[in-house]
Amino acid sequence: MSLRSTSTMLRPTSSILRQQLVVRGISTSTPKRASHDDSHHGHGEGADDAYTTESFFNPFWRNTLVLTTLAILAYPYIPSTSSNTTSPSLDPETFSKSTKDKSLPYVTRLLASITPESRIWTERNDKHLELSKDAAETKLLFQEAERPRVLRMRYPSSFEQASPHNIAVGSQTDLSDLKVQL
Repeated sequence: MSLRSTSTMLRPTSSILRQQLVVRGISTSTPKRASHDDSHHGHGEGADDAYTTESFFNPFWRNTLVLTTLAILAYPYIPSTSSNTTSPSLDPETFSKSTKDKSLPYVTRLLASITPESRIWTERNDKHLELSKDAAETKLLFQEAERPRVLRMRYPSSFEQASPHNIAVGSQTDLSDLKVQL
């Protein structure tokens, strides 16, 4: 190895050392104070707000006026609703016949063809009413039910503690058949 080859090998390491020194010098310098920043100035300057002129000729009001005028002019030409009753609750027979009436809208005719007859609805409602009554009666039964009253004694063995001797006649009841439940 020659002297020249060792010097070329040292060049990259010396440049790395120089860069580290520069970085250290910058990072170890004292921090700048934020009090002299440009963002703190301008408190006394006047406002540069520019107010827009507002009138009824901007696009919103123009479009509102055009649409209102078109609606007023088109209203007499809109087709009116049919005079037929199309409610299944008011007249079920007419509602079932409305599937063949071509003057009604398509959606109304479709709903009339899908909707079952009125007698089916009556049967369903009657069954629902019976089930609701049964549920209400069951609920009342469980709400009004009470557990039997049980008087718990603190010392159930007190019946057996008394002496059977020297008891006056009629001062106590006969407790021979008494069964204490714990």
